[in-house]
Amino acid sequence: MCRFIESIRLYQGVVENLPYHQERVNRTFNFFSSTCQPVNLQTYLSSVQLPASGLHKIRIVYDAQIQLIQINPYEPKNIRSLKLTLAEKIPYNYKYEDRSSLAELYQLRRSCDDILIVQEGLITDTYFANVAFKRKDQWVTPHSYLLNGTQRQFLLDTKIIEEENISLNDLHRYEKIKLINSMLKFESPEMDVCQIVK
Repeated sequence: MCRFIESIRLYQGVVENLPYHQERVNRTFNFFSSTCQPVNLQTYLSSVQLPASGLHKIRIVYDAQIQLIQINPYEPKNIRSLKLTLAEKIPYNYKYEDRSSLAELYQLRRSCDDILIVQEGLITDTYFANVAFKRKDQWVTPHSYLLNGTQRQFLLDTKIIEEENISLNDLHRYEKIKLINSMLKFESPEMDVCQIVK
């Protein structure tokens, strides 16, 4: 079984969105190791002393069992520009620890802070986050994502965002873009679409 990661937001001692992380772990086990019982994140984290204040990132590395846990204070990166980056199809349906194919694309960002990956003419994700685009008062996220993030799925389930195909040629239809992942909630900063660099 490959090694996978879960990055979980811990804020003021509260582990956030844990059912969504557990669901992803369950799907990973069902696909890669249907004979093994999925690791139970709640049970494991209840045995770990977690910081009671501040914002922290819990990083769990696992295969058939949990191999490593890291808990570090988290400070969001200041992303002010995205480099459009064309890529071949990248298999990243599951949150693999090995991100070498994404890391190679990230090196193409030039002077930008991150990349916005395009596959077969469709917008997908950045190096470390899903994306949402604003059109008038509506926020939408690409159907052509690389990895269905836990925060992305939560926002879809709660009807805060909707899902649709967004092509490279559609970008002019949107006004704003924001990055979302387990550490970046929907209240995260947004950027003008003009900050996407071709």
